[in-house]
Amino acid sequence: MKTSSSNYLLKPGYLTRFLTIIAVIFLASFTENMQGQYPYKIVPSSQIKVSGTSNLHDWTMLASSFTCEGNFTVKNGQLQDLSALSFALPVKNLKSKEELMNTRTYKALKADDHNKIIFKLTQASVIPQQKIIKATGNLTIAGVTNQIAMQTAYVLNADESITCKGSKLIKMNDYGIKAPSFMMGALKTGNEVTIDIQLKFKN
Repeated sequence: MKTSSSNYLLKPGYLTRFLTIIAVIFLASFTENMQGQYPYKIVPSSQIKVSGTSNLHDWTMLASSFTCEGNFTVKNGQLQDLSALSFALPVKNLKSKEELMNTRTYKALKADDHNKIIFKLTQASVIPQQKIIKATGNLTIAGVTNQIAMQTAYVLNADESITCKGSKLIKMNDYGIKAPSFMMGALKTGNEVTIDIQLKFKN
């Protein structure tokens, strides 16, 4: 007597093997997609600079150790699209020339509780004629997230690596941050800081 396909599916062990095969195929596909989601990563020459003012002198902090990955589309020698980008900077990788400045800044940024500054792209448009990228995303500092818009200039290099440069002015109180002060309040920093980015991405 012939066994129908429906009865065959009910045989002991067959359904388990079938579901296992499906799960393996799905996992392999999912892993491949995740690995290819952000094909462009920054190279070590990339840098973030944070600068501000005080009632005595300006100040600067630099970071060259952070992660940033993007999903750029390059065709026919042109940058055509940026569909995803994620950025994470460990707060204590920001360094100034003065240790006291570092300590006060880490405290102001609540680094012990929120150890990373994070940006996640939500929307971007590439304008090849002007060599600029207009981006909108969520910036998280000290555990507070705000949507920001910024513009960067870019260069598509001969090896199809991409160099981006831009700056963004933010206000510390928008992120619940009290501007650091020093010397019992004799030196007070301003509320506004400028974030300058110099990122080079390579596929």
